[in-house]
Amino acid sequence: MTKQRKVLILLSTTGLFLSGCMNIQPKILDDVNLATAVGYDYVDDKTFKATAVTPRYLPDKKIVNETFTSVSTLSKEIRGNINQQTEKPMVSGKIEVVLYSEKIAKKDITKIIDNLQRDPSIGSNVNLAVVEGKAEKALVQQFGNMDKGIFISNLIVQNIENGFLPKTNLHLFLYAYYSEGMDPFLPLIKPVGNRVSIEGMAFFDKGKYVYHTKPEQNFAFTMLASRNSRSEAFKVKVGKEEYASLYNISAKRTFDIHKPMSTEEIIINLKVDAILREFSSGTEGKPVIKEIEKAMIKEIEKQSNKLIKKFQSLGIDPIGIGNQVRTRTRDWDKKEWDKIYPTIKIKTKVKVNVLETGVIE
Repeated sequence: MTKQRKVLILLSTTGLFLSGCMNIQPKILDDVNLATAVGYDYVDDKTFKATAVTPRYLPDKKIVNETFTSVSTLSKEIRGNINQQTEKPMVSGKIEVVLYSEKIAKKDITKIIDNLQRDPSIGSNVNLAVVEGKAEKALVQQFGNMDKGIFISNLIVQNIENGFLPKTNLHLFLYAYYSEGMDPFLPLIKPVGNRVSIEGMAFFDKGKYVYHTKPEQNFAFTMLASRNSRSEAFKVKVGKEEYASLYNISAKRTFDIHKPMSTEEIIINLKVDAILREFSSGTEGKPVIKEIEKAMIKEIEKQSNKLIKKFQSLGIDPIGIGNQVRTRTRDWDKKEWDKIYPTIKIKTKVKVNVLETGVIE
């Protein structure tokens, strides 16, 4: 190893992923195992299983992952247990993603996440996700010539960048969790064969996972949850048999709240701009564009209003409507808001502007 490659990096020697200790010592990169992903599953009500993934770089530039597991009742025992299985100490400074099984998420993940933020070697932008089924299953497959942690992290990030998911990470989860007037959410992923796929968004009542979107609802929720959002593509049914494909979709969200802390109607305005890519009938012109706009308005309002009613029935607020009310209220009372929130009439009003590009099939 040359001097150039033998770079000293600061990596935590605290409990793997979860230690609250501030003791940091320099470690040589080639002398440690860098965990890039970790998943958590329950063994029983008091014991959980942690699965950690580290990349190993072969001479032919191929990457294979080594997977280590530890069963414990205390998260701080994990590192010691895993180090008994490895020739190099395990460190957490390069973690890209942390996964939680549905079972753990439904019980409460805040203790694990709270300890996660106390590890000074882990960045606040690390990706978190709930796994449909067991988290371990999402980490046991090799995703081609790519590290598993980076692969799953990139999967989440590119879906955020393409507008299919609202932005999420450790910092945003904790911000929503500790804020009054909003609740956190995370991506929901599913192992499929030797891959994983995004299934939707998992919503939390504080630290407990209580509901998730269906795939057709992700587009609407992203617009509801983001002040400004962009999406690469959207398909809408026009009439009984025709379909339109749109792209380069941008949406801006505003709130009409005339009497905060009352049961008066709240309106969420969505202003949507999009470009027509394809229309199945082969007919062009302004009348067709108007029909496409009406179809988009109908679909977005339908999915948005359905989601809002579901959130109200569950007493959760991932959109942050309560936070909007709080910023408009001098004497904010969270207990009072929690009482009136499920009873308020909340609806979306959508305006759509579709630009015709001439790409018609």
